[in-house]
Amino acid sequence: MKTLNRILVAATILLLCGCSFGDPKPQSEDIAALRAIVNLPMEAKSARWEIFGTPDDSGWVPGPTDFQTLIAELEQEQDCFSSLKEPAREIFIVPEAARPWLTREFRDLLNRNRNSTAILSSRANCRKYVTTVTKSGRELVGVACNSSGKILVYLPLDPQVHE
Repeated sequence: MKTLNRILVAATILLLCGCSFGDPKPQSEDIAALRAIVNLPMEAKSARWEIFGTPDDSGWVPGPTDFQTLIAELEQEQDCFSSLKEPAREIFIVPEAARPWLTREFRDLLNRNRNSTAILSSRANCRKYVTTVTKSGRELVGVACNSSGKILVYLPLDPQVHE
């Protein structure tokens, strides 16, 4: 019986050592790395951003993701938001969009609209945001929202999401 208990304890320890309890891909503050992924015409003093999968690909249960999303919060160098004129169109907000590092107002906006198709321009100061993938030139269509000198950029990276 003691041998069986020791084997079970050892197996449990080995299993736990192989699990990742931390955030495997934390948000980044590297603006140059963000610009290497998407063309970002906005001038920014600082940025926090993250690309994540849905369902949440935190490492607990391996499996395919349905969506890849880029979320960025930019602090503006100058007012670039006013150049965005077209109202935000209908867009699907993935369940995990309200990232914990976002400013409370942006986190609440995404949390209220999670797992639904929403027209954010009717609920917040949001506009349609169109950019391209840096390497391929593929167009991305998302939403940019403005609040207190910060801009939230929400970009679905999967082509089928915005076509």
